[in-house]
Amino acid sequence: MKKIIYIFLDLLTIAFLIGGYAFQYFTRKKLGMLRWVNYQNMQIQKNPVYDILKYIIVAAIVLIVLSIVGYRKKKELLGKIDFVMIVIMQILGISYLEITVLKSIESFPAYYFLMPFLGAATLMQIIRNGIAVGTKKNET
Repeated sequence: MKKIIYIFLDLLTIAFLIGGYAFQYFTRKKLGMLRWVNYQNMQIQKNPVYDILKYIIVAAIVLIVLSIVGYRKKKELLGKIDFVMIVIMQILGISYLEITVLKSIESFPAYYFLMPFLGAATLMQIIRNGIAVGTKKNET
């Protein structure tokens, strides 16, 4: 059952990353998409709901640190796949933090649209690694 959940969460991560990449790609390549994104950015700036994303990064970083600490404690029980997934989670977390802190709509037109994609991909990896680290004690 856990393997099915792992595969599902990994596929969701890949789907969110592909969706974010496609959105950014078409924003850069298609003028109509860029115009629509700019219009939507003006609408979103009137309603500052997306400012909450900057606070969500703090929770994501805490969960990533907890997963890494749990991995270090159970390192001998976890396999190489779990290590690779922890590294991927760290990379996603760092890129989410970088885009959240260093980028804005002036330098990155699809900022408001890419953040949910990247945040969801990071969340899927946090959940996957949390399950892997949290359930290993029951298997010994």
